[in-house]
Amino acid sequence: MMNEEKKELFWADQIADKIISRDKFRYADKKIPKFSEYVVKTSASISGVLHIGRLSDSVRGASVYRALNDAGVKAKLIWVAEDMDPLRKIPEGVPESYAKHIGEPVSTVPDPDGCHKSYAEHHTSEYFKVLHEFVFEDMEKYSMQEEYRKGSFREYIKKLMDNLELVKEVQNRHRTNPIKKGWRPWTPICGNCGKIITPQIIMSEDEKIRYVCRDYAFETTTAAGCGHKGEAEPLKDAGKLVWKSEWAAQWAKWKIVSEGAGKEYQVPNSAFWINAEIVEKVLDFPSPEPIFYEHIMVDGVKMSASLGNVIYPRDWLKVASPQLLRYYYNKRLMMTRSFSWKELPQLYDEYDGAAKLYAGKIKNENEREAEHLKRQFEISNRKTADKPLEMTFTHASMLAQTFKEEKSALASLRKTGHYDKEAEKELLERIEKAGNWVKMHAPDEYRFAVVDSVSEEVKGKLSAKQKKALKEFAALLRSKEWRQKQLISETEKIFEGKLKPKEFFEAAYLVLLGREKGPRLIPFVLTLGERAAELFESA
Repeated sequence: MMNEEKKELFWADQIADKIISRDKFRYADKKIPKFSEYVVKTSASISGVLHIGRLSDSVRGASVYRALNDAGVKAKLIWVAEDMDPLRKIPEGVPESYAKHIGEPVSTVPDPDGCHKSYAEHHTSEYFKVLHEFVFEDMEKYSMQEEYRKGSFREYIKKLMDNLELVKEVQNRHRTNPIKKGWRPWTPICGNCGKIITPQIIMSEDEKIRYVCRDYAFETTTAAGCGHKGEAEPLKDAGKLVWKSEWAAQWAKWKIVSEGAGKEYQVPNSAFWINAEIVEKVLDFPSPEPIFYEHIMVDGVKMSASLGNVIYPRDWLKVASPQLLRYYYNKRLMMTRSFSWKELPQLYDEYDGAAKLYAGKIKNENEREAEHLKRQFEISNRKTADKPLEMTFTHASMLAQTFKEEKSALASLRKTGHYDKEAEKELLERIEKAGNWVKMHAPDEYRFAVVDSVSEEVKGKLSAKQKKALKEFAALLRSKEWRQKQLISETEKIFEGKLKPKEFFEAAYLVLLGREKGPRLIPFVLTLGERAAELFESA
């Protein structure tokens, strides 16, 4: 049992500690030999859309890899393309004629754009263009199609076939209906149509498998079989292991100590634990430490290309930093969470608070929470952590809508006290991303346009007290060069005892924007400068 000191560790450090201190197999009375190198695996199926949800596995795997390194052991991170998986449906934007390829390994499906050898190579290439924006750690990359072609899994296929009854016994213990006679943990590629999912084994004897190619129904599509009757040898011919054996073979081949999986794999009869028992009992390798996690939702709904709510990594980078997504994924693993573009400013505020805590600029009285936040921030960054910015994302969105030139935005930041010469590049990047967010995702309350002049309709809505307070405010703005904190305290004196704060702010927003709400007023008027004073005077 983990002692009290270990309970305080960040989740990735807890997993790293389990990996290093573990000394026994789970399903066999056997000791684990000492590893000279601890390998963490992450992967992605190329048969579906490579959205930011797929990044979660790599980000969390990278965090465990970092935790192992920080614990003082030699570690390695690998990424595996599951490109022998079958194409399950026609992807968005792909011609309907591609229905004939459903059921083929994605590594043999032609690239619809014609720029790569296959559908898998095209999407893997596109994915890698942004993957290293989010995973800062070095990764060794592998392709399952390439590994099968090289014969890297032959020894594991042989072991699994030689221990067929034990493999079946492990699987049958978790099944309602026993595995059918003739089943094998390896499936051939049809020698006629090239599909991986349609060959159905009709007889197995010695080292040969006889099959017939028949239709296979996915959830929403069907892979058409060609009717071909063929014969294949697992150690010679093209094919692959079934998932409830292949995962075990991957762990044994690459000596994996940890890998991520969705929360649904926690249950005892899941593919993770079945493979864990197979890898220990059949392949004589200790099962890895799981990184179980909750999947990301978008506005409470699962990401789906058909729903149009898929967030691609390149789209995230237009409006937010990769560190922010890593920070989001490095929160408690099993917490159900739904991402929403409208809440991006709050996520940035949380990240900025952790940055200030890490840099020692603020304190958190809850020591345990403080240590977790600092570690979460640290492990979400590159080797050199982000310097905390005083300018919030909301303030950046205001600047993006107010100024077209960088020098004007920077001049405004100097006025409001948010400028930092050493972080100028980061400030400008945030303003650019915030501007893109406003155009693409922001709710209406974050969008604004300063009026050219105060309309008669607006003037008619203002009371005499409101007009007087605004004119006094304009005079105050013109009286000197203000810093934000100073102006806030002086502004309160204008309406104190005369107007309710709400009445003053509503009047100011009506005059500036033609509506009763807007960005934080003091930084906003400091940003507008003379223009704000002129509008208040004309009210």
